[in-house]
Amino acid sequence: MTSGFDLDHTSFAVHDALGWARRLRRELGAVPVCGEVLPEFRYLLLYVGTADEGGRLELLEPVADGFLTRFLKAHGEGPHHLTFTVPDLAKAVGEVRSLGMTVVGESYGNPAWREAFVMPDAVHRTVIQLAQTDMIYPDPRELVASTARDPSTLPSVEGATQPLWWTSLWDTSAEASARQGPTHLASSDLALSRRLFTEILGAQVLERDGSLDLSWPSGSICVHPADAPDAPDAPDAPDAPDAPDAPDIPGITGISIYGGPPQPITIGSARLAGGS
Repeated sequence: MTSGFDLDHTSFAVHDALGWARRLRRELGAVPVCGEVLPEFRYLLLYVGTADEGGRLELLEPVADGFLTRFLKAHGEGPHHLTFTVPDLAKAVGEVRSLGMTVVGESYGNPAWREAFVMPDAVHRTVIQLAQTDMIYPDPRELVASTARDPSTLPSVEGATQPLWWTSLWDTSAEASARQGPTHLASSDLALSRRLFTEILGAQVLERDGSLDLSWPSGSICVHPADAPDAPDAPDAPDAPDAPDAPDIPGITGISIYGGPPQPITIGSARLAGGS
């Protein structure tokens, strides 16, 4: 596929991002990548891995009433969305719409982070964020070796402030060095999932045991078959999906973690647990 496609991160809605980050740093060795504050929420992007292998996950915390407080009130803490970077956002949006999927929240004015949101449907029951940026993250070797972060070089959401709000996380010692593996996503239509993730979002794919193993330079997703429930109600905002209620219905069900604690870490309906 064309270069420039990547799995940016898997995102979780939580009540206390820094509290969760401290736990993930202690138990998994997570290192902060970047974070910012918006009018309704703040976020913290973490890297879980070594200099050679790992992935990114995001923690979203509300700072005022809005879509995230509504999500947490309705569903509690748990998986919130998947984010992919693409080389041409407008082209990707058009191709996603050609699959019959609904895209909202298009924003093209900020070169550091252009974005759009694919609404949750009966196939994946999670928001899929599409983004285009002219900025890059530090190399994993740099992330795990240094605490220095230069916000001027990193992806940045339009209107965001306080790019170093999270730096007290460095005071928490990393007591482990785990590696983030694939995110697990249940889908009610594997054929549509394959078209979306490979033809439009640039994944390399391997079919195995009735599932799709999808890979990008910075991460991977294992798409499993699921039952097909009725489509969820429309959420309150572009990035507020209906959370999955059980592993056999569509949605994000967890992330494989290699070298982590013997007991899984559970964030709502998702498990961060040892992979095979």
